[in-house]
Amino acid sequence: MRIYLIGCEYSGTTTLAVGINRWAKEEMGIDLGLIHDHWKIPDVVEHYPESLTEEEHQQLLGLSTRLMESYMRHNLYYHTPHENTVEEDELIVGYYIEDTIYACLYYNYGGPGQPGNREAHSKKIEEIVTRLSRHTVLVHVKAAPEAIVRRMTENPHSYPVVQEEDVERVTRLFDTAFHASKIQNKMEIDTTTATPGESLEQFVEQIQPFLTGHDRERMAAQSN
Repeated sequence: MRIYLIGCEYSGTTTLAVGINRWAKEEMGIDLGLIHDHWKIPDVVEHYPESLTEEEHQQLLGLSTRLMESYMRHNLYYHTPHENTVEEDELIVGYYIEDTIYACLYYNYGGPGQPGNREAHSKKIEEIVTRLSRHTVLVHVKAAPEAIVRRMTENPHSYPVVQEEDVERVTRLFDTAFHASKIQNKMEIDTTTATPGESLEQFVEQIQPFLTGHDRERMAAQSN
């Protein structure tokens, strides 16, 4: 099972990833392992629920644009599947789609005339994914802009990325990227009014057609 979750910050991607990990453990008897959520600077190293220290966050924020672009590019390709990893289970939040959107808007790299053309890198990575890992499922976690703004106010992140005035634009960018993606297995989950449990139920219902034979074997073994 290889799942990529994308969506505007505060849409609920990480919360859903935690739920999916728990569901996979209960229903398949597997641990999807680390949740790779590495594209919101400076939270680019740790795996949920681990956290960097404040000193480490500041060290990352102190990197020059050129160094940060290089680090993030290596981060992207490190998580790109290759022949020896395509059958491994993996749960990734954001990945190249998130990196491209946030880099161009907030990090001063990846766009026209900036270091590290993210359009080119994203296209290359997606070509690798669709060639080597056709069972990958792309999940667009979305919420109405007003719900995202409310969550920003009620539960602000320590190092937020998306600015309130950009929420509508960012949600449109994720929607466009989702529909333009060449990944064939896709689903959308709307968390606007849904609880984390209800969002997970949406996922479980929609993932059924995309479960591999191996996934179903593991579910059958777990139920016995």
